[in-house]
Amino acid sequence: MSGGTGQAGEPSGEGKLGYTDPEGYSVERRVEFGPDRPAPPGQPFRIRDVRDVEDGSVFVQKRLGRLDPRRRVGAEASLETEIRVLLRLVRTFGGAGYPRELVRVAGHDFDGVEPFLLLEASPCPPAEDVVGKLLSEEQDAFRRAIFRTVRYLESAGVVHGDLTPSSVRWQREQRRLQVIDFGHAALAGEPRSSLGTAMWAAPGPLRGPGPADPRDDVWSAAQVAYHVTTGRPIRQGRVPVGVETQGLLLDLFQGVFEAEAVRRPGAAELLRRLGEPDPYVAGHAQYDPLAEGRRGYEAAMERKRQRMPLPGQPRPAHRAGTPDRPPPVLPPRPPEPPGRSAEPPRTGRFRLFGKDRMG
Repeated sequence: MSGGTGQAGEPSGEGKLGYTDPEGYSVERRVEFGPDRPAPPGQPFRIRDVRDVEDGSVFVQKRLGRLDPRRRVGAEASLETEIRVLLRLVRTFGGAGYPRELVRVAGHDFDGVEPFLLLEASPCPPAEDVVGKLLSEEQDAFRRAIFRTVRYLESAGVVHGDLTPSSVRWQREQRRLQVIDFGHAALAGEPRSSLGTAMWAAPGPLRGPGPADPRDDVWSAAQVAYHVTTGRPIRQGRVPVGVETQGLLLDLFQGVFEAEAVRRPGAAELLRRLGEPDPYVAGHAQYDPLAEGRRGYEAAMERKRQRMPLPGQPRPAHRAGTPDRPPPVLPPRPPEPPGRSAEPPRTGRFRLFGKDRMG
């Protein structure tokens, strides 16, 4: 990072910010730095907004503050993990197909004097702000969104490891969910390097070291979904209070809270129970921001095809008394004069010079 700081990360109003973008290119921006704001509980980072002076883009910068050597080692490991996992998500989904449910990395500088991670700003406040406040349709939308997000992570081979009402965010007006804070994440099958928030973690991580399993995220997502949508309390490492009496949720969460991860359903099964299609089929993300428009276009074209069928297609049955009219029946084309069918078409050079002048 060049400019923008005084001594050891003291913020200034404006300066230059240099970093490496997700494609590996060096970038330098002239930016305005916002004031530091508190990091979520347990996080050792200093967090502030950064605004590009030229185009007005807003980012969130997570950087290491002044830490004693023992804490700094853990903080550096968490920052390195988050950078690595977010770059993995970019490589998996690309640019246009990147799910909006996942926070997106804008750049990083891990080798500078003050290592930092630059993220695109999230438009969603923490889900903990709406615990017990969602209406019925919003509750259903929230559950669909959170398990769709876990399915995306599972497809990329990523285990978030710390899904909580703080790291899961929800924008009510757009019914948009986004997951942030990947400092406790791991790739599926890797040893878990750290435990997230114990209240929301599955029994496996609570017992100790082991391989990261995407179904541990399913457990945590179910805990968050239950707490946010019902407002009921959560018990550490156990089935949520009252889930046994919640008819619809009992069906949805069947098997989710098994102690062993191998006995739990995956995120795709939870989506099936919700009537939601798998968003990641045959290795390709199915998220399409223009899906509604495409469906409308296809419906309009289908109506047009019904009114004007293509050659060879059966005409739709005409019902008397309806405003639709069958297409007009055109008279048959007159037959060609005798002898012309064997001649070449008189176009191009035939028409200009005649058959005997082409030499």
